[in-house]
Amino acid sequence: MPAIPHTITRDEFSHCAFTGKVKRWGPMMRSVGFEVYHYGVEGSDAGADVDVQLMTKSEWDELRIVSYMSLHKELTRDQAVAHLTKHSSFIGDLANTGTPLYAEFNKRFSVELKKNYRGAATDILCIPFGFAHDAAHSGGDYVRVESGIGYPDSKYNYRIFESYAWLNHALGKEAKSPQNYWFVVPNYFDASQFPLQLNPEKKKIGFLGRICDIKGCNIIVEIARRFPDVDFYLCGQGDAGRYTVLPNIHYKEPIHGAERGEYLGSLTAFLCFSIFLEPFCGVNVEAQLCGTPVITHDSGAMVETVEQGVTGLKCHTLAEMCEGVQMALDGKFDRQYIHDRAIRLYDMYNVAKQYAHVFKTINDVHNGKNGWYSPDSHLDELRE
Repeated sequence: MPAIPHTITRDEFSHCAFTGKVKRWGPMMRSVGFEVYHYGVEGSDAGADVDVQLMTKSEWDELRIVSYMSLHKELTRDQAVAHLTKHSSFIGDLANTGTPLYAEFNKRFSVELKKNYRGAATDILCIPFGFAHDAAHSGGDYVRVESGIGYPDSKYNYRIFESYAWLNHALGKEAKSPQNYWFVVPNYFDASQFPLQLNPEKKKIGFLGRICDIKGCNIIVEIARRFPDVDFYLCGQGDAGRYTVLPNIHYKEPIHGAERGEYLGSLTAFLCFSIFLEPFCGVNVEAQLCGTPVITHDSGAMVETVEQGVTGLKCHTLAEMCEGVQMALDGKFDRQYIHDRAIRLYDMYNVAKQYAHVFKTINDVHNGKNGWYSPDSHLDELRE
């Protein structure tokens, strides 16, 4: 499992959903008997059996600066450093495979991967971020599995999507019939970082994510206008100035690790109004792990993650969104049930069994058991 090159695998970068998944991967898969190799940057906290350090923290820092300047040639070095150290800057600004950072990361990853990969009969190369690592593994005889597809362009034979919404989106986009080795396994979370909160702060409604119209922050303004005596919080990366236009809308800087659980648990309701087809939207499940109901659109992965009228409300109009907020303010949602359901479906040690089923099924294609015709079924992993 390689790290996401523009981040370090630790809580400081947990606001990148892909980095969060890489960080949880080692402990999760080791819990069901797999050996995990993590390839990343000095200072990673990956919980793997083997942590291969591809570069030092100082090398990584310098490559980030050089890479950002290569993308924004109008900036001085000081301006690039200022942007990269600003809490509200979007971490994904450096998610570009053409930068010196990605080139050097993949060059070193390629060397170490060849040293450690033992063969297709036993080892799987996990691809957590689409084509980001292609330069490191293209041409090699690897079993490649896209291990958590929440990005638009997947391409390998073995694919694991975060939701059925996103799997079906890919089938339609590529005009394909259903594929036997395309799977769905939901995103997974360290539930210990998202404790149940049965007594949230009254009249506190919140958002956590990238602050922009695409994530529905303009819709939150419309809702806040209709609840002037309720406080609304926008927490995350981006320019909040466009949205803090009412006295009851407040900005909160990006938060990481266990602090996410503290914040989400303090909310009476969580608002999630993305205007694109969400592959998963992990923060809506993080909120539910805390017992916080989710008011959202009736589309994308939320169709699967939110139980209508029970763990939140899936809406089509502004009136429905406001009704969902009022339901939460009136205590109409059972926070204990919301938490219990989220634990059952999304706690990483439960989800680990789904991954074990997928990987053992894929392994049968390469270990001499004749693939689709293998006499072995791995459904016991799911029955547990």
